[in-house]
Amino acid sequence: AVHSSLSPFLADLRIVTTGWGEDMEKGLAFASSSAVPALRRTDANKCSLQSSSTAFARGEGVMAATESPARMQRPTATNGASSLFMGRAAAVRANKKGKTDAAKAKLYSRYGKMVTMAVKAGGADPVSNAQLSKIIDQAKSAGVPKANLENALKKATSKDTADYKESQMEIYAHGGIGFVIDILTDNNNRAAGDIRTVVNKKNLKLAEPGSVAFNFDHVGRVQVQTDADEDTMTEAAVDAGADDLEAMPEDEDGKSGGFNIYTDKGDLMAVADALKEAGYTVTDAVFIWKPKAPVEVTEEEEEMNLEAIDMLEELDDVDAVFTNMA
Repeated sequence: AVHSSLSPFLADLRIVTTGWGEDMEKGLAFASSSAVPALRRTDANKCSLQSSSTAFARGEGVMAATESPARMQRPTATNGASSLFMGRAAAVRANKKGKTDAAKAKLYSRYGKMVTMAVKAGGADPVSNAQLSKIIDQAKSAGVPKANLENALKKATSKDTADYKESQMEIYAHGGIGFVIDILTDNNNRAAGDIRTVVNKKNLKLAEPGSVAFNFDHVGRVQVQTDADEDTMTEAAVDAGADDLEAMPEDEDGKSGGFNIYTDKGDLMAVADALKEAGYTVTDAVFIWKPKAPVEVTEEEEEMNLEAIDMLEELDDVDAVFTNMA
C-alpha cells in the first residue's frame, strides 16, 4: 500500500521535469529521494506523523533542496511544483480516507461476527441474552449503523449461517519481533491458508503456539471516548477496577481521542459496565495482546513489517494483528 501511494507522486515528478534543464532535474531527483522515506513512514504510521506529510505537501521539503538562485529563477518550475504538491496532498487525503473506510468495514464485520456468535450461543433476543445485549450496546457506541446490526441479527438466526470460532496464529517478523494474530472465522482452513500466503509473500515465518505470545500479556482493553483529563480518567478507571490506562492520540482537529483502559481478562466486562454507569461512553471492550517490552527495529524492517500487517488486516478472517514492534 505504501509503494502504490508513492508511485503516482514519482510519476508526476517525471512529467513535470520533462523539458527542464539538467540542474532542475537533479534538484528534484535529490528532493524526491530524500523525501520519500519520510512519506513512507508517514503513510505507515498514519496520523502519528501526519504533520510532516502536510509540511511536505506544502512544498517545504523540496524548497530546502532546490533553493539555489539558478533554480528559483524558473517561475514555470515553481508553478509546476506547486501543482504537484497539491496533487500529493490530495493523494495523502485519499489514502487516509481509504484506510479509514477499511477500518470501519473491519469494525462492522467484527461486530457482525460477534452478533452471530452470541445468537448461536444464547438466542436472538437481547432481553434474555445478556451477552448479545452488551455486544449491541458496544456496537452502537462504536458507531455501527443500526441497519448493519439488524442485518447481522437476521443473518445470525438463519440455519444456513455458520458459527464463528476464535483462534490465534503466531508469526516471526523482521527485526526479531513477532505478530500475534486474532482470527474470527467460520472456516479455519481458509483462514490459515490466507495467512500462510501473506507469510510467504512477505518473507515471514510461522511460529509454534506460545513461542511469540510469551512476549505479550493477554489482557482486556476498554476504549472510552471522553474529553476528561488524565487525572480524572485515572481516578474513574481505578474506581472501576482497571489496572492501567493510556491516552489515545488526538484526532485531526486536536480533540482528545479518549483513553485505552487495561484490565485483567476476567474483569473486562465488569470494568466496561462500571465506566458506563459512571457516565462514560465505552466504544469498545475486547481482549488484546499487549507487548511486555517493545522491540526497536530499523526503518527498513519497520516498513516491511507494516506492509505485512496491512496485508494481514485486509484478510476477512483476521480480526486483529498485535505486534511488539516499538
